[in-house]
Amino acid sequence: MVVYPAIFKKVDNGYMVRFPEIPEAMTEGDTINQAYEMAIEVLGLALEDYHIFPKPSAYHSIQQKYPNSIITLVGIDLKDYRSQYVSESLK
Repeated sequence: MVVYPAIFKKVDNGYMVRFPEIPEAMTEGDTINQAYEMAIEVLGLALEDYHIFPKPSAYHSIQQKYPNSIITLVGIDLKDYRSQYVSESLK
């Protein structure tokens, strides 16, 4: 399992999510729950392109840098993600 801090920012129509260490991993959702689910998905998609994963920033440092945002840890089991992704694409 890999875990990265994610920045959830409230916007007019929901929440925008990004990962500081993985700039291409950005998503959004209408609700915080939907944004979290989308964050897991986009994290898995983005990490498929990495051979060496970036080191996650400390939660504390991200929280200090973005005091007006919600910071949470998002984790994904890449083995489970890949098996689900492959099985869905074969259907």
